[in-house]
Amino acid sequence: MKKIAFLAAGIAAVAAVPASAQSLTYNLNAQVAPSCGVYNAAGSTIPVEFGELANVPTSSTVDVAAGEATYRCNSVNGFSRTITSLNNGFLTLDGNTTTDNARRIRFNMAHTGNAGLAFSAQQLTSPIAASFAGSTAFLAGETGNVSFQAFGVQGATGGNGSPGTTVYAGNYRDTVTITVTAN
Repeated sequence: MKKIAFLAAGIAAVAAVPASAQSLTYNLNAQVAPSCGVYNAAGSTIPVEFGELANVPTSSTVDVAAGEATYRCNSVNGFSRTITSLNNGFLTLDGNTTTDNARRIRFNMAHTGNAGLAFSAQQLTSPIAASFAGSTAFLAGETGNVSFQAFGVQGATGGNGSPGTTVYAGNYRDTVTITVTAN
């Protein structure tokens, strides 16, 4: 019994003596730059050529696939997408803004894709704006196909079978821009 009491007293004495200790702390840190955008392997400006529209009836369209648009964003808050047409959904004579129907040709845009990217063919009379939440899908990249449809301009046949158009001859242009901004 004396041995147990002596052993217990020895352990208590060792426990009561403060231990000498030293610690070393490493504070680790890293940064990840923000990266949010829309991409196409062909570059940042994609030509879309409808060709000659004079022989296409006004009730018909010429459909042109414009490739893919891949959206990637590493913002935890997601991003906003805005799609705009410089001439409000019209190809205009020499690209000049006008409300004269004899100097503009209506077109539509369509977009496929998952995660809310898709919309059916519509004229861009005003910007199309949407917000997307941050997700692993956009970290990896979500891709959709883009296409455009221009309406024909063949006019009614005139006297003696003469052909006509509903617009003046010339080069018709517009610029559609997809802008992606981190939230």
